[in-house]
Amino acid sequence: MCELKVILNGTIIMEDVVRIKKDKDTVKIQSLLGEEKTIKGVIVDVNLTKQEAIIEGA
Repeated sequence: MCELKVILNGTIIMEDVVRIKKDKDTVKIQSLLGEEKTIKGVIVDVNLTKQEAIIEGA
């Protein structure tokens, strides 16, 4: 599988992320187990080799 860790402003905020959805000025993320978070920010980079998504925001 290809789960990601999501990093917000240099801090890991969630691991085992399987879904990332951009919605206007927010990013919604969902983990393999169904945990969801909504973050105010923008996706800067998604690197599948490193299994991480970088988000910058408030």
